[in-house]
Amino acid sequence: MKLIEPISRKLNNLGRAYLSQLAKQVEPLGISRYYYALTYICYNDGRLTQKALASELGKDKSLIVNVIDTLTEQGFVYREVNPADRREHLLKVTAKGKKTVPKLVEAFETLNKEITEDISDEELRIFNSVLKKMENNIKPSTEFNNKIKP
Repeated sequence: MKLIEPISRKLNNLGRAYLSQLAKQVEPLGISRYYYALTYICYNDGRLTQKALASELGKDKSLIVNVIDTLTEQGFVYREVNPADRREHLLKVTAKGKKTVPKLVEAFETLNKEITEDISDEELRIFNSVLKKMENNIKPSTEFNNKIKP
């Protein structure tokens, strides 16, 4: 029998290591997770619904509710009724969130620079291209699996 390591194991290991380093860097900011979601909400401040955020980030709507609840409890975002459609809530960033996001972006930039040290621009372009191809290759099977779930 041949032992084959799943690609996902390597990606998960990298993701966990990255998030661990990031968490250490941003710990003083009082945010415990959902760093990118906060930056994305801030970038689209007041123009994004929970449903749109779920779609943009490729996440389940119920997970996004938990993300927004957590960021709200931590004082970074709040929901406001959409005046154009009262059934929807627009996501807005608090003053604390607006103060925090530039520091998060700086932490992303610093960590991205550290982990890509000694990697050429061409290697990064290829890496990103390969990741996108893998994502596109796996999407049809995950979309099919999501459609057959009750």
